[in-house]
Amino acid sequence: MFTAGNLILGSLAGLIVGLSKTALPGAGLVATPLIAAIVTGRAIPGTTLPVLLAADLFAVTWYSRHARWDLLRPMIISVSVGFAAGATFFSIVGSATRPIEVVIGVSILLMAAIQTWRLVGRQLPATPTPLAASVYGSTGGFTTFVANAAGPVLNTYLVRLGLGKQEMVGTSAWFYFAVNVAKVPVYVALGAWSDGGQFFTRTSLAFDAALIPAVVVGVFGGRALFHKLPERAFLIGVLVLSAAGAIKLLLP
Repeated sequence: MFTAGNLILGSLAGLIVGLSKTALPGAGLVATPLIAAIVTGRAIPGTTLPVLLAADLFAVTWYSRHARWDLLRPMIISVSVGFAAGATFFSIVGSATRPIEVVIGVSILLMAAIQTWRLVGRQLPATPTPLAASVYGSTGGFTTFVANAAGPVLNTYLVRLGLGKQEMVGTSAWFYFAVNVAKVPVYVALGAWSDGGQFFTRTSLAFDAALIPAVVVGVFGGRALFHKLPERAFLIGVLVLSAAGAIKLLLP
């Protein structure tokens, strides 16, 4: 795992994750395909998660005052339903890595499509409803549990509601931090009580620790560029890379 090529790919993933948490919500979509080029199976979400959590800590510290808690609270139950579906999936496939790669690949392609639709579509702000919170919450819960790829789902929901950039970053920061922390004990339990191996290993955690400097550069860089970064051009590049990585996962 600790080869020069893997460290470069991992550091690139960490850098983009850092930028996504402090300036470009959803850009972290590319992190999972990059990590999937290094590890396989359950190790893909297991290796990605600590990198996300490291960046989450900075995001919630800096942008928590902009969070819209009135939009997050109604999603708690539906996100839990998505978690349960994700846990069931991992329990069923066990040690078979191919189904995990296929589901992650399909999830990322769907999220990339949603993000593309968000970029090109122009809609009037909608009013939050319990039904919308349930749909987006359960979908986001499943995709984040299986592929750490809930960004486009949440972004689409928040854009649909007409949130400004600061409110989007603050609200998404707390959403990601909460769901990522909640995934840790579930991943540990699944690794201990079901077939398929561990999500976290000493090697994967040591590899994650080596990526922390790249995450720090990303979060501070994103904070500095928050009002200057050309979001549209950057996200188009991220979507292309994400789709390419997802297609690679889908190829036999």
